[in-house]
Amino acid sequence: MARRSAASLSVVATSIAITRRPKPPAELSPEAAKHWRTVCNSLPADYFTEGDLPLLHALVTATQQKALCDARVAQDGPILEGKAHPALKLSAQLAGTLATLSGKLRLCRSTRTRPDSAKLQGAHTALRRPWESDDEGF
Repeated sequence: MARRSAASLSVVATSIAITRRPKPPAELSPEAAKHWRTVCNSLPADYFTEGDLPLLHALVTATQQKALCDARVAQDGPILEGKAHPALKLSAQLAGTLATLSGKLRLCRSTRTRPDSAKLQGAHTALRRPWESDDEGF
């Protein structure tokens, strides 16, 4: 490997990449935009890629739609004209969508952590079966 000159070593690299959090799309409602910022601010600035943004958009939109369904059920009651409120079924479907999108975006801590990681080894020692123990138990 070639040696670097003293002059090149004295120069400080100034190319620092500044990563900005993605801004909410203009078409989002104020509530959905607020949720977008909350999600983005809860994670490192470089967490989301361009490919994640449509999923994030779907997540905040589904969150807003679920809130509207839940508000409608709270207003009208769970039973409407002798049947379950139609918004109940939609709310349950949106809850499943939110769970799927949260998993795909790895927003939940459990989706970002491997069970065999070193941090979890200590937590799982209590879950070991007696025959998996290192000591003889005598």
